[in-house]
Amino acid sequence: MIIGRHTDRQGRSTGERITALTRSGHPVTNAEQAAATRLLDALLDAAADHGVSLDDLDWVADLPGACLDVSRR
Repeated sequence: MIIGRHTDRQGRSTGERITALTRSGHPVTNAEQAAATRLLDALLDAAADHGVSLDDLDWVADLPGACLDVSRR
């Protein structure tokens, strides 16, 4: 499992958040999880410049899920 650089208030890393996701179709590969974690970390790096955290984004969107969906496309 990729750990990732950011954590939420519950102490889950971005990699743990990605790994916990399930999707229909073919099983999620390690490469897809790694790509999604890198994308999520990059987006959260940019969001942090604006004072926004993963917990803030959880109120409005499933950003970890969106990153996994994009990486699987």
